[in-house]
Amino acid sequence: MTSAAPERPTITSWPRPDAALTALCDLVQPMPTRTITCAEAAGLVLAESIHLDRPSPACDVSAMDGYAVRLTDRSQDQLPVHGEVQPGEPAPTMPPGMTVRVFTGAMIPGQAQAVIPREQVMELPGAIRWSPGLEVRAGQHIRRQGENSPAGRVATEAGRVLTSPMLAAIAACGAAEVRVHMPVRVGVLITGGEVLDVHASPDPWQLRDANGPALLGLLTGPAWLTPLAPRRVIDDPRAIERSIRELLDQCDALLVTGGVSAGDHDHVPSVLSDLGMRIVFHRLTIRPGKPVLGAVDGAGRPVLALPGNPVSVMVTARRLAVAALRKRAGLSRAQPLPEIVEVADVTRAPAGLTWFAAARIIEPGRVRLTPGMGSGDWVTAAGADGFVEVPPGEPAKGPRPFYRWTLGE
Repeated sequence: MTSAAPERPTITSWPRPDAALTALCDLVQPMPTRTITCAEAAGLVLAESIHLDRPSPACDVSAMDGYAVRLTDRSQDQLPVHGEVQPGEPAPTMPPGMTVRVFTGAMIPGQAQAVIPREQVMELPGAIRWSPGLEVRAGQHIRRQGENSPAGRVATEAGRVLTSPMLAAIAACGAAEVRVHMPVRVGVLITGGEVLDVHASPDPWQLRDANGPALLGLLTGPAWLTPLAPRRVIDDPRAIERSIRELLDQCDALLVTGGVSAGDHDHVPSVLSDLGMRIVFHRLTIRPGKPVLGAVDGAGRPVLALPGNPVSVMVTARRLAVAALRKRAGLSRAQPLPEIVEVADVTRAPAGLTWFAAARIIEPGRVRLTPGMGSGDWVTAAGADGFVEVPPGEPAKGPRPFYRWTLGE
């Protein structure tokens, strides 16, 4: 049952973007799941925790190429070699007064108390001789059963993007198939009659679409996201409603750019309300991107309406929309931990506004702000690597959260 749309919050309802974002993500529902083979799962979001089906290692194994010995046999000048054991073979019984040659990863005979690396003994035909002064400690170069982890422990947690080490762990646990969240199909709608195709030759009062390529560039890459080709629509409420309805039939989340402020031709907020969307926030105390709107539909799909200027689109998509998409994808942490960098500039954020300041990396861990001419200055944004977040009224100088234009996963 769809909840009734609450009164639209005012700008003062959300003093910081994180509070608004948390309120939105709490209403977003994760994608359905499906079961696939491990070979198909790379980069998708795991929907179930995988547990170890046996200890790791599953038995005592050698950490070196060498010889398994008893400490009580140290008094003998040399030890006959009673066979060898390679990885993947059961260890033989080791009679008293004898040694077994072992290889890295091979099972240790139950009677062995240590492994001596082969370079620390003198190898004779059919026997070894202790090197003068060689010290042997109990348990040396033996990896004990279960020392990595006991059976039953979680090897990989639900809600994480499946990486190479995680896939290795899943395979080692014997999970040939895994349950994952289906990728999020993201619809993109660009509003504005002045916005033309990239191939157009616009008049001075017209624009080529920069927002569609910007959003595609941000969302293309992670396997858990599938951005659809952007669509454009004129600033007409009926046309916007029709386009949104059509896109919602095809996608699992929707990003709209433009038409979200308070002008006579900004129809997106009223259209979303008429469609029964639950508007969680509209207008935040941020710069750029102040008019941004966040909503969910009855199915828990996020709908982010972003301001039309390109820099505002890039910033609000990266800082706000990505978190909603992560929650939709089933990731356990919707808001990823940002990178922390040192900012040298002393420019202050506007009073009462969280400032997202474009910045360029000058060396690892350090950035320099790239002052621009406002939210329409896509030229400056193209020269930046991302943006830092500065609290209201504070100078940028010091350690600050940094958001790159690219997604980390």
